[in-house]
Amino acid sequence: MKKKSICLIPEAGSLGGPRTFQQNLIRWAADTGKAEIHFDADRKDIDAFLVIGGPKKYIKRLLQARKAGIPVVHRLNGMNWIHRRRNCGLKYYIHSETANLAIAFYRRFICNKIIYQSPFCEKRWDHIYGKTGKPSQVIFNGTDTEVFCPGERFPDFSGRIDFLLAEGSFRHGMDFGLDAAAELTSGLAERFSQPLCMHVAGKVDEDTCSRIRNIIASSGKQAEVIFEGVISREKLISLERESAFFFSSEIHAACPNAVIEAMSCGLPVIGFDTGALRDVTGDTGIIVPYGADPWKLEKPDSRPLIDAAEKVIRENIAYRKAARKRAEEYFSLELMASKYIEFCLSD
Repeated sequence: MKKKSICLIPEAGSLGGPRTFQQNLIRWAADTGKAEIHFDADRKDIDAFLVIGGPKKYIKRLLQARKAGIPVVHRLNGMNWIHRRRNCGLKYYIHSETANLAIAFYRRFICNKIIYQSPFCEKRWDHIYGKTGKPSQVIFNGTDTEVFCPGERFPDFSGRIDFLLAEGSFRHGMDFGLDAAAELTSGLAERFSQPLCMHVAGKVDEDTCSRIRNIIASSGKQAEVIFEGVISREKLISLERESAFFFSSEIHAACPNAVIEAMSCGLPVIGFDTGALRDVTGDTGIIVPYGADPWKLEKPDSRPLIDAAEKVIRENIAYRKAARKRAEEYFSLELMASKYIEFCLSD
């Protein structure tokens, strides 16, 4: 029996969540024989298209597909919004607004089915651009729980307490959460005799690095920050296995891959209650009130965050076990990929 054919468009760049998602989906489908997933939009045997973003190049091809009765499924993440609250430069502002409009156009006029990455994501698109009435489904992101997995032993924090932030990029206004992380580091240093080290993985502008270093240094506590830059998957997993917790610094994340990967490594997650974070972590981490208006990027209340981090450090093993269990139950690659393939190929 011939395998069903699903075309992914466009092929994502070399870094970031969309690229990881596409590679995971292709590999799982090939390993299980559930479907053939590829990037060749000109093939004649395509049974469904799965689109990310709003690529101009494929509009004609997708309209032809819809006319032929081939499903065109739109995978929707969150929308750009930080540029409306912080000065990220005119070029980035125009890029962000253009991307939002292109995706909204696809959602309304090009696709005939939609996959939202979280309930928050669905509500946000409905609120800003209106409901479409098209068939839709919420499918959370997933990860390879055999690759992102705990180490052979639990980490020892008797010498130094490490914790982690990881995003693809903290640039273009996305560095906002680093200030809260610096306050968190200084606050925790007052409660523990061991030195603390905050690891930041992802692209960070040098000016931001200097600012955060100065905030932590001015506290006079035994604390430091290491800006790791863009790191390999192996280095990321190593940091996740040795850290006490993961601080999710992104505000209003639609379905943060970094959080799911951390949980899969048995790393507890703390953060502010915005976006889809609570939907992802459940009760396995500690998600605290923001304490101000996050949509205006007002300064958050860091005190509950410090309390949460302290509790997770002191009860680390229990939280690690809970994080891993939730990742296995809700965010496995098998669960995500099977749901995507089923929805794409359903009538």
